[in-house]
Parts: sequence; C-alpha cells; structure tokens
Amino acid sequence: MPNVGDHPITDILFHEVEVYGGEADDLIRKISRLCSRRELYEWWDREIAWSKDPALVLSKAKSRLTELLLRAKESGWEMQP
Repeated sequence: MPNVGDHPITDILFHEVEVYGGEADDLIRKISRLCSRRELYEWWDREIAWSKDPALVLSKAKSRLTELLLRAKESGWEMQP
C-alpha cells in the first residue's frame, strides 16, 4: 500500500490528505469519478506535473472537470447536480 506523500493523487483519493486545498482536491475527486485511473494520471502528468502551485492546480482542475462533464453529457450520462 502506498504511503502518504508518495503521490498527490494517492494522497487526495485514498488517504484524504489535503494537498492543493479543499476546493482543488474536491475537484480532483470529482474528476476521478468521471474518467479512468489511467486517464486521471495522464491528465495530472500533462497538466499538473508535480506543481506545488494551488492556484494552477485549481484552474486546471476546473477546466478538466468542465471538459469531463461535457463529455459525459454528450455521451448520454445522467448527471446529478
């Protein structure tokens, strides 16, 4: 089992440790429910890339969640508000 601090995504999703701030971490949890784990890590590697800047992460997470919600809607998923 991974330890706390091994990877920010693991800390956020499995250990429920605050990494980038409550809002950004919550968005990352929502993102994780709308895509595969592989897609989540690919996005994180491409867009976040170990950044420690909470404002950058929040901005990137908002954009990604918007993209995934649109994809889900276009695919016919019924989304809860």
